[in-house]
Amino acid sequence: MKNIFKFITLCIVDEIVTELLKAGGQSITHVYHYTYIEKKDENELDEVNKILFQKALDVTVKIAGEQVKCVSLQTGYKYYGVHKGGEYLATRPYSENAPRHKGSNFYYTQEDLLKEYSKKHNWKYVITRPDIIVGVSKGNAMNFAVSLAIYASIQKEKGQSFIFPGNEIAWNSIVDHSDALNTARFQIWSSTNNKINNEIFNIYNGDEVKFSTLWASIEKYFGFTHHEQTFHTPKDIKIGDIGVLQFSLEKYVSENKDVWERLAKREKLDASAFDYATWGFVDFGLGRAFDDHGDMTNARQYGWTVTVDTTECYAQCFDRLKKLKIIPSD
Repeated sequence: MKNIFKFITLCIVDEIVTELLKAGGQSITHVYHYTYIEKKDENELDEVNKILFQKALDVTVKIAGEQVKCVSLQTGYKYYGVHKGGEYLATRPYSENAPRHKGSNFYYTQEDLLKEYSKKHNWKYVITRPDIIVGVSKGNAMNFAVSLAIYASIQKEKGQSFIFPGNEIAWNSIVDHSDALNTARFQIWSSTNNKINNEIFNIYNGDEVKFSTLWASIEKYFGFTHHEQTFHTPKDIKIGDIGVLQFSLEKYVSENKDVWERLAKREKLDASAFDYATWGFVDFGLGRAFDDHGDMTNARQYGWTVTVDTTECYAQCFDRLKKLKIIPSD
């Protein structure tokens, strides 16, 4: 089979046209956009990521123009207000046509931009909305699974239990996970499917997983003695709240960085993974007090039948982390 993929590294704002031309960009038919820059200020987040995407679209027009068949944009469940909670939160299970919450959301800006360009240049578009992405990429520790694996390794080194930092509602709530490989396969499948035009899809593993189930499987994988989780959840907690934690994992691991450094040195691990792990994102994910669950009917009705076992997905990630010397092999 002919290899149709060519990977090049470039800065999206500098010399992108030149580099794409060198790589034969005139023959591009499908475009996949994943670029993201984190900003604390919501308006700045919106503006920066709009510029990045608009630049990519402008370059696409200049390089490939009418040759382009489809542009695929990955957004996510923040579209449904999961990062804001409360009155901003869409009804569960999330539907792709859920009303937009009030105020700013950079996903709204990006999706509107894609629709505008697609209409003007006669492209079809596909928008995918995964939830918590689980996967491993060498040199990139920005991943829920990586963070939990490092936390588990620290607890094992200390001889302590694998304690759940979040609240009791989160513990018992459904939370969708999106295996990175499965998500990529879906994005290629949907963007090259002639029956799919200008569609939006929730895409996750397809099983219903609660943190209580996932935590037990991770506990078993790392060889912890089972710990019966206890909770000190505030009495005034209510469905839709965010940021409700028993303790901040971000703060906890920073206080135990010396434990990680000792472990990494002894086991010859990649110590830098600690600094690139997404501790704040894990706090965010574990501190929510609601089901984080989407409706995948749209993908199913077009013929997507794949279901991934989320607990097995995490185990495969942990196996990969061992091979990459990010966590101990035993």
